[in-house]
Amino acid sequence: MLTRNMLADGYHLHEPATRSAIDRCEQEAGYGFPEDYVALLLISDGLRTDGNLSLLDVESIGERNRDYEVQDYLPGFVMIGDDSGGNALLMKTGDAAVYEVGMGVMDEATMVKSAATIEELLIGHKGKTLSER
Repeated sequence: MLTRNMLADGYHLHEPATRSAIDRCEQEAGYGFPEDYVALLLISDGLRTDGNLSLLDVESIGERNRDYEVQDYLPGFVMIGDDSGGNALLMKTGDAAVYEVGMGVMDEATMVKSAATIEELLIGHKGKTLSER
């Protein structure tokens, strides 16, 4: 289980999101956010590395997912961030894995598993996306 102390080194953290802000944004979006990502938002409302990884804050999730029509092309998936190079990071409700896919493609056939869990991505891979490994 991730903690703020585990992320303090190597990440630019923000104040935690509130449960009420998460609930409101989920309601506005019309779908729930993946449980593991909600847990991260309660530690830091989005984060970034000195590398390419940028994870969305709760207020940006709905808008980013609407802009890229994620629910139309990849129902059940939620874009949680990107690699600053044209690839989206996504999670699916009920699936702990983090996936990467081209933002211009948004096709499950081209999606690649980046990490088995958000913790593996942030701790095991030190926040490095597939293009950085």
